Amino acid sequence: MSVTASFQPDHIAASPGQAAALSLHLQNNTAAERVVTLRVGGGLAAQTVLQTETIYLDPNEHFEVPVIVDANSGLAAGPHSCVIEVAGDDETTSAAATVEIDATASWTARLVPEQSSSPTAGRHKVALDNLGNVPITVEITTTTEADVVAEIAAPTINIDSGRSANVELRIAPHSRFWSGPAIEHPFTVSMIGSDNEQWTLDGIYTQGPRVRPWFGPALAGMVGALLLGTLAWFLLLKPAVEDIAREEATQLDALQQDALDDQVAAIEAAAEEASQLPLGQPTDLRLAVQADPGTTATESFDFDQSGGGRVLSVSDVIFQNPTGAVGRLELLRDGEVLLDQEMANFRDLDFHLVAPFQFDSGSTISLRVTCQTPGPGTTSCEASATTAGFVDEA
Repeated sequence: MSVTASFQPDHIAASPGQAAALSLHLQNNTAAERVVTLRVGGGLAAQTVLQTETIYLDPNEHFEVPVIVDANSGLAAGPHSCVIEVAGDDETTSAAATVEIDATASWTARLVPEQSSSPTAGRHKVALDNLGNVPITVEITTTTEADVVAEIAAPTINIDSGRSANVELRIAPHSRFWSGPAIEHPFTVSMIGSDNEQWTLDGIYTQGPRVRPWFGPALAGMVGALLLGTLAWFLLLKPAVEDIAREEATQLDALQQDALDDQVAAIEAAAEEASQLPLGQPTDLRLAVQADPGTTATESFDFDQSGGGRVLSVSDVIFQNPTGAVGRLELLRDGEVLLDQEMANFRDLDFHLVAPFQFDSGSTISLRVTCQTPGPGTTSCEASATTAGFVDEA
């Protein structure tokens, strides 16, 4: 191997939320210059930052590349692999290091709402958030007055790292009353986690009467308003509404008939136009291109080179970038660009054309790929285009 790579050290520990610094050692074992390209891999690919991706090595040169791993709080506790692939001169090697993420337990609890009000029962939620990188088990208990009872949906709950959970809590009175002042029932929610951390939350359930004080006056007012409204309807509004309805019905009939006549005429015209459209025979074509990094490759198809006077109408185009390569993809007609798309923005991208692309006899359909960066695990940009349409005589 002309260039070797290794991490020194190859095992490091880090706490969540901190950055781990690694050193990648490169050694040129030949008497010639070498140019290598670095690519990040492994389970920490999204968290790894390279100071540079292209290295120029003099003969027999030893070079150190700083590598930073962002050990964010979303990483689970335990070992994670950081892999750097080194590619150059038709050979590839790699170096791996293990980053051990320390276990951190942290969680919070909230009572939502802190105060409830109802004649029958108070409803609350205990909102739990696991802020650490290890699962947490929380036990929930309540302390209430003798005249109410607490019902917990889940007295014990497991919460994965970075996740949240809501536990329903119902405070119900032993007896209810029809009238009188409201009664407050304080209660306490106690929690202890598997990390021995404890939380205590205080809440209040306000029990009100089953019949509200404003119910009687409101009922009387509603009955009075209903009587006045009934009299006004029969004496004033109903005759006027009936006259207006008759006039509008006559006008509506005329408008609807005109609209119906217009729709029938439009349908007949569309049917006449559609009967004259030469759709031809359905056909499809797939062009596939593979290009090396920093190069451009083209795949072409010559349509009806015999000069038969036919027409190819392409109504659907589907671009495919299965490996997630970065570059540029172009569909051309006789060297003229019809569609131009950045490959980093899609894996599958379809176009359905209202007015199809037309190719006369002797035309050339081409797919051109300009490769910038191949997809993960590949050495070249692979892309294709599938077209569908119709072939008819000119």
